[in-house]
Amino acid sequence: MLANILEQLMFVTLARTICDFKSSRIRYLGYFLLILTLLPVPILMNKPDFCSKEMGLILQLIYVFGRIPAYSVLFEEFSQRVLYIFLLSQWPPQIYLNICKAFIKDYELCNLIAFSADILILFLIFIYIKRKKIESMLHQIIKSLPKRLYINILLLLFIAAIFVMGETKPDHEHYYKKYILPSMMGLIVFLFSIVKISISEIEKKTTIDLLSKQVENEVKYYEKINTIYGEFRSFRHDFKNHVICLRSLIESNEKENALEYINEIEGLSSVEKKQYNTGNIIIDALLNDKNDRAAAINTKIVFSGMVPTTGISNVDLCIIMANAIDNAIEACAKDTSEKPKEINAEASFRQGYFFFKITNPIYEAVEIKSNNTITTSKSDKDRHGFGVTNILRTVQKYDGEAELSADDNKFTLDLNLVLKPEIIK
Repeated sequence: MLANILEQLMFVTLARTICDFKSSRIRYLGYFLLILTLLPVPILMNKPDFCSKEMGLILQLIYVFGRIPAYSVLFEEFSQRVLYIFLLSQWPPQIYLNICKAFIKDYELCNLIAFSADILILFLIFIYIKRKKIESMLHQIIKSLPKRLYINILLLLFIAAIFVMGETKPDHEHYYKKYILPSMMGLIVFLFSIVKISISEIEKKTTIDLLSKQVENEVKYYEKINTIYGEFRSFRHDFKNHVICLRSLIESNEKENALEYINEIEGLSSVEKKQYNTGNIIIDALLNDKNDRAAAINTKIVFSGMVPTTGISNVDLCIIMANAIDNAIEACAKDTSEKPKEINAEASFRQGYFFFKITNPIYEAVEIKSNNTITTSKSDKDRHGFGVTNILRTVQKYDGEAELSADDNKFTLDLNLVLKPEIIK
């Protein structure tokens, strides 16, 4: 029993270190409750005559589940983390006990060795964490990883311990009906749960990758805009002096010198010439940047129309147009010939709606499913539809509609969004 108490105290100390639990103001009550749950151990091990089956079951429930309220008091919370700690406290001693039984027949000695091994391992882990000073790193890892996954894994390990323990029981058939059969049902449930969590994590990772690329693009475009504004500010700073010099030359009837001075001023201005005039300076910069990238694969972006400056945020415009153009460029990059290619984009807004359409050539079979997801016939099928999810999410945000088509070796994305008057850039 003393080994059991030491094991639990060491376990609580390690749990507080790893999970960053606050020190409870009523921790002594928690320790009292924890020790109280261990008192049934001698009775359960010796099974005296006064201990009926019903009383034994009650003591067993207190021993197993009494730790939950004890941990909740010790850590001053009742949460998934506490449930995780509870489950983690259950299976290691049982696993060590099962291993010992393979070599030692004395049950009490096996029990003592199992708890001693658990105390030693917990102590070594605690010393390692303290020496390496990795408490903060462990806190961040514990916070970022899904606790549901850990709980399910621990439950599976606990069920595995029950199966192993059942092999050593003399009344195997009775033990099978009482513990192993319900555990098998639980095993099926937990397996489905783990599969569900795994799928959820994959979807989350895909979304994070999409959003990361989106943010990267947006930062890039805004940096480009900032550069353009910086060049304008620099030119404006010297503009007054240039006007003074020009006025002096004109007043002196030095026409040729004035024209030469104007040419020099044009040479000094490094402001990028506009290739596009959409009515939105940020989208102008975006198109310039994308067109430079498209030129590397012998492709040109042809834009017509106007982009609104109210009713939709610049960020959402970038999400739609950047992802659509990126997909089009990736599709054109699949062409192995040297033929020039065009990506045609059209934008307009009228009667409270924003319309955007982009068309690009395609060089592989593209299958568009009913939910507007894209699949291709090649192994890199996720690449062509990259960003479509973000586009559709943004369209939905503005109560709009999206239509995707792939006919006559051309891919077309056609969108319409409801402009929101309250959004002013």
